[in-house]
Amino acid sequence: MNELERFTSLFNQQVLHTLATLETVPLPLWQAVPADSDTNYLGARVNRITIEALIKHLCQAEQHWTKSLATIQHGQMMGPPAGESPPQDLKPGLELLSQYRVVHRFNLNRVLALGSEDPKTELSFAGRRFTVMGFLWAMYGHHSYHFGQIDLLLRQQGHMPPEFLEYPERTRVIA
Repeated sequence: MNELERFTSLFNQQVLHTLATLETVPLPLWQAVPADSDTNYLGARVNRITIEALIKHLCQAEQHWTKSLATIQHGQMMGPPAGESPPQDLKPGLELLSQYRVVHRFNLNRVLALGSEDPKTELSFAGRRFTVMGFLWAMYGHHSYHFGQIDLLLRQQGHMPPEFLEYPERTRVIA
């Protein structure tokens, strides 16, 4: 298994774990802000961190990044999703999760379609330099970071999420 296959395997299990976790979450918890403060925001685009806002953010960011990584040229800068906004018209809960599943499949296909030299392509993002492969691992970390926020939001509201790394795959080696 090469590094791109390892990434794809782990990232897929991580997203599937997130989706399975959220399928059991009651709708009122999707928009709740149990510990409100002025620091409870995700930059200029998201005013309050909620499960709904986090999933929309993950959906948008991961889609933008995999689309950009598929076409980026060596040394090019990858910007944020300018002019793109998270999916606003989707209802929290199963409708939003269904859209995230569709986006995730497209994302995996884009990553799997990368050529053998593409992971070595260098790019810059947010003033840092990455290879495409390094940025994919940063995307994995980004998802983990926000899944941790979701976990905390659920626990603050008395909803116990499953343990981390209890991924759906049980029969094959994940990575």
